Amino acid sequence: MNDLANWLRGELQRRGLTQGQAAVYAGVGQATISDMLNKGHVPKVETLFRLADFFETRRDEVLRLAGHLPSATGDTPAGTSSEDKALIRELLAEFRRVPDEWKAVAIEQVAQFRRLAELRPVRLIGEEEETEAQGSGDAGEEEDEQDTARDAAHAA
Repeated sequence: MNDLANWLRGELQRRGLTQGQAAVYAGVGQATISDMLNKGHVPKVETLFRLADFFETRRDEVLRLAGHLPSATGDTPAGTSSEDKALIRELLAEFRRVPDEWKAVAIEQVAQFRRLAELRPVRLIGEEEETEAQGSGDAGEEEDEQDTARDAAHAA
């Protein structure tokens, strides 16, 4: 599958659209979308522009995916999987929607997520005591049930 087909499939999945729905909304033929996904077909530039506009993706990016424009330098390292490329495109699309004054904060938050993911798991203070207390609570309930049964037997 080519990059254009990966992009289109990802956009359809992300938005929960069928091929037919996307064709109607974007103003392209359903056969065109099917051929793009299943046969690696690259449609006319006008069709690519309609898809780009509908999916709110930059036109030049879609033209690059279709092979009409050279890849931007530093796009993705060689050997990057198609799933990673799709994820990178999605992250870039979202990042472009962030207001310019918030972009530095967004980058710092992503870096913080990465740092948090690298931390070792920690044990919370009192975690073991809770587990032991819960275990002994079950035994206490059994003793209460035995006492109730003994009291009922004596009363009878």
